[in-house]
Amino acid sequence: MRALIDSIVEEIKADRTTGAGELAKKGAEAIALFISSSSGDAPVFLNELVGLTRKLIDCQPSMASFFHLANIVLLAAEDKKDLNETKRATKEALDNFLLHLRTTVRKISDIGRGLILQRARVLTHSYSSTVLRTLVDAKKSGQIFEVICTESRPMCEGLQMARELSELDVKVQVQIDAAAAYTMKDVALVLVGADCLTPLGLVNKVGTYGLALSAKEKNIPFYTLCGTEKLLGAKMVEKFRILKKDPREVWPHPAPGVEVLNFYFDTTPLDCLSAIVTEEGMIPGSEIFRRFQKMRVSKYFPA
Repeated sequence: MRALIDSIVEEIKADRTTGAGELAKKGAEAIALFISSSSGDAPVFLNELVGLTRKLIDCQPSMASFFHLANIVLLAAEDKKDLNETKRATKEALDNFLLHLRTTVRKISDIGRGLILQRARVLTHSYSSTVLRTLVDAKKSGQIFEVICTESRPMCEGLQMARELSELDVKVQVQIDAAAAYTMKDVALVLVGADCLTPLGLVNKVGTYGLALSAKEKNIPFYTLCGTEKLLGAKMVEKFRILKKDPREVWPHPAPGVEVLNFYFDTTPLDCLSAIVTEEGMIPGSEIFRRFQKMRVSKYFPA
């Protein structure tokens, strides 16, 4: 069983294109396997659970979903004396987390599709299952619009987004990343997903910051569709980081002496966002700051 858990962890670590929500479900699968196979006593269980959650966070340290997944199961496990009680509480917290992921996307879609006006051109960046669901639901409800997908280099997740929208008969155009700021003048609305929301801003696929600046300069609404599990509390920020990635993804054989900088995420200040669309409604940046401070964090949260 431990080998299977390690395999899932490595699969999460190696993933370069899947959205945060889907990867978090895999993390929850690893924790569920750990709960079902664990034996011993409550302190040993808790110690091993801390180690597993640390591994999951380190796999994708730019995705807040793993921070929340770790925090909720550790909160459930702390101060328990009996192993069966600890496992039961942890499993219940895990089930609630998965239920939250399933229902959040639908609720955000119900709100987000109301932002799409008839015959609007909507720009999106990278691949987001929440944005995809919102656009698909808008199409099914009879709204007429078209979508511009950026390539979203270096892994070009935007092509996957365009492919899935096209298969559902949504009119789609793909643009190179560098063109999006120039063509922003023809866009009515920007919808992006989120890997993380921190006190410093929205963490999303690199290039989001530039798009937000262009939209703000042209007075074009710019929204992130983001479940509250993506909010990273102030006491969790220490573990968060944006990693440099393999430079060969950008230039397989660079010229001698040339440094190639490759990273997948950037941070967009909250004041560049029109609002944050969550399952609880549209939340302004000022309210988000208060939430960061109020989040309860387990005393066992990996340091």
